[in-house]
Order: sequence, then structure tokens, then C-alpha cells
Amino acid sequence: MLKLKKQLRSQEGFTLAELIVVLVILAILAAFTIPAMLGFVEEAKGKAAIAEAREVYVAAQSTITGTANSEITDFSIQKKMVDLLKNDSLFFTGENAYDPEYQIMIENVRNDGSAYDLRDDYHIRKTIKMVVLLGKKGTDQENVIQRIQYINNGREYLATITPGGSAEITKIEKN
Repeated sequence: MLKLKKQLRSQEGFTLAELIVVLVILAILAAFTIPAMLGFVEEAKGKAAIAEAREVYVAAQSTITGTANSEITDFSIQKKMVDLLKNDSLFFTGENAYDPEYQIMIENVRNDGSAYDLRDDYHIRKTIKMVVLLGKKGTDQENVIQRIQYINNGREYLATITPGGSAEITKIEKN
């Protein structure tokens, strides 16, 4: 019996104060590192949206390049882009998967130089997934891509790509 009491008293371990200090240190470290990690995740999602948009750009460019000028219509470009992208799981899937031909919008620069911009229209962003902007009709730029805007599957990011320029990413605010 005495031997058992001595063993209980002589057990070594951490005190409650030491455990609390360790927990406080871990909490402080977590407070600094978790927001940084979340920032990395958001940045990675944005870069993934840019990669998807570049895929769309290549599909649009190859569609237009492979189509004779007399055959180019908004619908023919849409149909060929759908054919190029339909087997890719990034496109035309998920909860917002409407008919693919209605997710692609082809538009030319207007006579006044203005152009449609997905950033300006919240309601159409719910259905349209990408906008291919071509040059002004009746000019040598009529069938040249001026800009592509692409909304990723989660509808969190809008990627804008201009030929010869860099890609730009915009986080879509949920309204």
C-alpha cells in the first residue's frame, strides 16, 4: 500500500499550467497561419480559373482560324466551341449546366467602340459562362478575338484574357 502511494506521488508529467501555455502558443500560431493558408487556397482557385480561360481562348482561336470567313457566324463559332470543349469536365457541368450553346456568347465590338462586359451584368452571369469578343464588323478585325471572358464552374471567378496581354482575374461577389 505504501509502495503504491509513493508511485502515485512520484509520477512525472506536465502540469496544468504548462499545458495551458502550450495551447496558448498553438492558438497564436494558428491565428497567424490559417488566414495565410486560406489566402493561398483562394489564389490557387483564381489561377485555376485563368488556366480554364486559356483553354477557352485556345478553343475559340482554333475555331475561328479553322473556319472560312464566309462560314463564320455567331452560331457556327458557338457550335464548334461546344464540340471542342464538350468532353472537358470543366465545362458545361454542375448545378448551372444549361444548354452549352446558350452558355457561350459571341459578340463583335459595337460601332461606337463599346463592348459587352460580363463584369457589368450580374443577371446574365447566372447563365452565360463565356463571352468571346470579336473585332468590329466590316473591318479586318471582324473575325479576330479581342477579348475572352470566362466564369469558372463555381461561378466564383471571372477571368479575362486579351491577346498579347495578360490574364486578369476578378472575384465575383455573390449578390
